[in-house]
Amino acid sequence: MRMRLTTRLLGLPALVAAALALAPPPTTHAAYPDRPIAIIVHAKPGGAIDLTARLVAKVARKYTDVPMVIENRYGGSGAVAMRAVLGNKADGYTVLAAPATFVSTVQITRSNFGMDDFHFLVCLTEAPEALITNRHSDVVTFEDIVADARAKGGRQIWVGPGVGSLDHLMAVKTWDQVGMTATWVPYDGGGEAVAALLGRHGVVYVGNPEDTKGRPDLHIAAVSARERLERFPETPTLLELGYDLPDEIMWRGFAVRKGTPPEVIAYLDDLLGKISRDEEWLSFVALNSAKAVFYRHDEFTALVDRGSRDSVKYLRMAKILASDEDPTGRRIRVLGWLMIPVTAVIMAIVLRVRRRRPTGVVVVAGLSAAVAAMFFVLAWGFPPPTQGQNVGPATIPLIWSAVLALFAVMEIRADLHNHRSVEHGRVRLVLGIILLMVVFVAVLPRVGFFPAAAVLLLGGIYAIGYRRHVMAAAVAVIMLAFCYVVFIHILGLPLPAGAWFH
Repeated sequence: MRMRLTTRLLGLPALVAAALALAPPPTTHAAYPDRPIAIIVHAKPGGAIDLTARLVAKVARKYTDVPMVIENRYGGSGAVAMRAVLGNKADGYTVLAAPATFVSTVQITRSNFGMDDFHFLVCLTEAPEALITNRHSDVVTFEDIVADARAKGGRQIWVGPGVGSLDHLMAVKTWDQVGMTATWVPYDGGGEAVAALLGRHGVVYVGNPEDTKGRPDLHIAAVSARERLERFPETPTLLELGYDLPDEIMWRGFAVRKGTPPEVIAYLDDLLGKISRDEEWLSFVALNSAKAVFYRHDEFTALVDRGSRDSVKYLRMAKILASDEDPTGRRIRVLGWLMIPVTAVIMAIVLRVRRRRPTGVVVVAGLSAAVAAMFFVLAWGFPPPTQGQNVGPATIPLIWSAVLALFAVMEIRADLHNHRSVEHGRVRLVLGIILLMVVFVAVLPRVGFFPAAAVLLLGGIYAIGYRRHVMAAAVAVIMLAFCYVVFIHILGLPLPAGAWFH
């Protein structure tokens, strides 16, 4: 047995060597890219940035075997698209088609992400901002615009996509330079705004020269450029008209999530560089009256930073962003926070007069009333809805204020008329509801708002001991429908769709 064991042990190295010789070589990570690259576009198909991204994907096939595919993630003025990129790995397989309007999107939404979360690869095009009119209306030239604005005293209507967008800021800058006032009416996209101009629902449309392509009824009254455009030699620049607006441009480029490996960035830079020199690409840019450029990371980032600093000033001028130095806004904020102790004093006086000791229900109702009062006061500091819109920035705090106030009044009234004894031993219920809220927050990014909210609502209903299943389901459905109507249909706010459903 010892001889057999010794023989086997002596033969073991030979067996290991043979196994290693026959084994396949160790696997290594495939070189980037080894699968399709997604370009995330914030606009609906057919928009300028969408067409730009699609041509980039088409021309890229000449220089790489890996396809680029377009994914349209519209909503939130670009916030949905930006979140889609940041929600994926920083591996270069998710690229953001980034227009200049994203600068104001980040500032307006006050999101938990910023432009610093992206690595800006390359800027490929610049298009001057243009003031466009309906050539069949009474206001066609820039001089007509100014005269009509002064005659209407602020009632002249300018149209364009979005509130706080680059086009909106261009309008505000123009009004500031000219010394005039007008009204901005936003639309969901450039196409709808152009239709409003053609239907004479507005006097001026703010966009780019490419918006007039195939639309002979549109006239460019002025452009923000240092020199007249080659395709529109009769169109004056704002600079030659005497206004210091020579470089208001809509740039378009591409970005990835910060932290993307250097070798991946180098690959994308090289690919986009080849595209920028391609004849098909150059022809596309020229036909759209834009300028083909190739700004690498440092120059592109500097362009973004300048836009960020500039937009803050004009967002405040348009009363979209509140100024930290605004004394009225500061007084409103102080008054809003004072609502909490004021409500507490009022509650104490009421209980003293009624000779009642505060129960837990009254305390919760009092806190709800205090928060409702605070929301109501703080809403005064929000700008009013833009003309043509039914809601504005103050809508959500006012909705919460009404709901909390109603809840507080009902609870306080019921408690004062029917003094209920304080229930003890409900620690499990409290812990259960807290657990449900933790689960809601945890699953929200993956499954989206509506499935997560359904779990929270149904779990809370059953946690308090309610066992009428049909009624519980009906309540959950009604609440989810309410959220859909208010937040998506009326307010136009995109709720999280969830990474599992993208």
